[in-house]
Amino acid sequence: MSFCTKQSIYYLFFYFSVVFSYFLAHSAYVDASELNFRPTLTVSETYTDNVRLGGGIIGGGGGVGFGGSGVSGSDLITQINPGLQLTGTGRRYEVNANYIMNNLIFARNTELTRIRHRLNATGTAEVLRDLFFVDGNASILQQNISPLGPQTTDNVFVTGNRANIQVYSVSPYIRYRFQDIATTELRYTKGILKSGANGFFNSNRDSFMASLNSGSSFAKLGWGLNYSNQIVHIERRLNTTMSRVNRTIEMERYIANVIYRVTPRFGLTATGGYERNSFVSIRGKPSSPTWTVGFVWAPNQRTDLNFSAGQRFFGDTYSANANYRTRLTTWQLLYVEDITTLNQQAGQFGAVGAFDFNAFGSQNLLGLNNFLTNRVFLQRRFNASVGLNGSKNDLTLNLFRLSRKPYSAEELDTDLLGFPLFFNDTKQTGGNVAWRYRFSPRTNVNLNFSFVRFDFSSVNRTNDNLVFAANVTKNFTSDLIGMLQYQRIDRISNIQFGNQNVDLSANAVTVSLTKNF
Repeated sequence: MSFCTKQSIYYLFFYFSVVFSYFLAHSAYVDASELNFRPTLTVSETYTDNVRLGGGIIGGGGGVGFGGSGVSGSDLITQINPGLQLTGTGRRYEVNANYIMNNLIFARNTELTRIRHRLNATGTAEVLRDLFFVDGNASILQQNISPLGPQTTDNVFVTGNRANIQVYSVSPYIRYRFQDIATTELRYTKGILKSGANGFFNSNRDSFMASLNSGSSFAKLGWGLNYSNQIVHIERRLNTTMSRVNRTIEMERYIANVIYRVTPRFGLTATGGYERNSFVSIRGKPSSPTWTVGFVWAPNQRTDLNFSAGQRFFGDTYSANANYRTRLTTWQLLYVEDITTLNQQAGQFGAVGAFDFNAFGSQNLLGLNNFLTNRVFLQRRFNASVGLNGSKNDLTLNLFRLSRKPYSAEELDTDLLGFPLFFNDTKQTGGNVAWRYRFSPRTNVNLNFSFVRFDFSSVNRTNDNLVFAANVTKNFTSDLIGMLQYQRIDRISNIQFGNQNVDLSANAVTVSLTKNF
C-alpha cells in the first residue's frame, strides 16, 4: 500500500509552491538560474538468511510497524528504485530535492511486496532583496519505531519495527540590518509530523521567533534580546470511537544574552531570562527563571570552542561545542540538552532526517535512534567524531551518547510502545567507524562497523545492536555504478518475554546497479 496519501501530496505541493513562488513570477531571475533534473534508476537483489531479525518477539506491543507477523527464514528481495534528483540555483533561490520510489518484491513472502516513498527536499528563496525570505523542507522516510525491537537501516528486513514518517516545514522570515548597530529577525515556522504507526500521534507546530542582536559597532560588549514561542498541536485518534482528542503543548522563552570580548579571540558570555512551559509535568513545575555563564574561544583559524553552564527548571544545564581542523583531519565535539518533543526533534539527527540516495553501503551505519514517542522529554546528547582524509584512505570515527527522560505521563505511549515503562530513562551509547579505500580511480572498498547499546534504566535491561558491512563499488562509466556488499546484523538482548527460540542475527548479500541519466 502506498504511503503517498492525498494529505502528503497537499503538504508537498504547499511546500514547493511557497519556495518556487518568487522565481516563477520573475522570469528574469529564472533565465539567470540553473535548474537541473536528473533521473536515476537502481536495481538490486538481496539475499538474507533471516528476513525478520526476530521481529515481533521483543517489544511487540501496539507499535508494530509495517511488515506483519509470522515472517521468518530466508528470502530474496528485488528492489527496483526509480528516482529523481533536482538541483536549482538562482540569484535569489536555491533548491535541492531527491526522491526515490522504493519498490520491494519478496520472492518467498509475496504478500509483503510493496512500495515505499523516500524524499529529502530543501529550498530557500529571497522574496524581497535583503529583507524577506522563505525556507522550507520536506522528508518522507522510514525509521525504527522502538529501541526494544530489531534495528535496521533499510527496508529489506521485515522487522515489524519500522514506520513511515513524513516531515514538512515552511518558514517565512524577515531579516533586517540597522547598518552596523544591530540586526533583527522575525520568523514563523509551520512544522508537520505524520506517521502511520499505531499509537503515534500526528502533530503540527507553530513556532514564533524574534531576535535583536548588536552589530559590529559594539566591538567590546555585544548584546541580544531573543523571544521564542513553540506551540505543538497533537492529534490523538481514539480507536474505540474513531474520534479525535486534540491537546496543545506550549514552550515560551524570553532570553537576554551578552558577550564581553576580553581579547579579539576570547569572550565571556552570559544569558538570563524566563521560560514558561504549559505541558502537564510529572517532575514538578515546568516553568522558572533560567541563566547560563560561559565563554567562547577561537585561538586560531582552525580551532573554535564554546562552553556554558547554568540553571533551568529541570536543574543544572550545560552545552559545549568544539571544532579543530588540520589539512587532513577534522575533529568535532558536541554536547546539547533541552526539553523537547519529537515534532521539534524531527529532522535534526538520526533516522528522522536526510538519507543517502546514491550509495547503498552508506546506509549501514546505525546511529542515534530518534525513536517515536508522544511524550515531552529532556534530551541530553553527546557526540564526538574525527575524520581523516588521505590520498587513498578515508577514515571516520564517531562516538555518541543520548539520554531521554520523560516529563509527561507514560500513558501517552501505551499504545505505541506496548511497554511504556521501558521509556522511563533510556540511554543510547555507541559508535561507528567507516573506512574507504580507493583501490583505483573507479573502484572503492568500504568497511563499516556500528555498535549501539540501548539501556533501559528503570528495568535494568539492555539491547546491543551490531552491524558490519563490507562492499565494493565500481564506476563502470561516469553514470553507471555497480556494488557488491556483505552485511552482518546481530542483536544481543537480556529482555525476555515470549518465545526466545528466535534468531536475532542475519547475513545479507546485495548486488546492485545504479544508472544516472
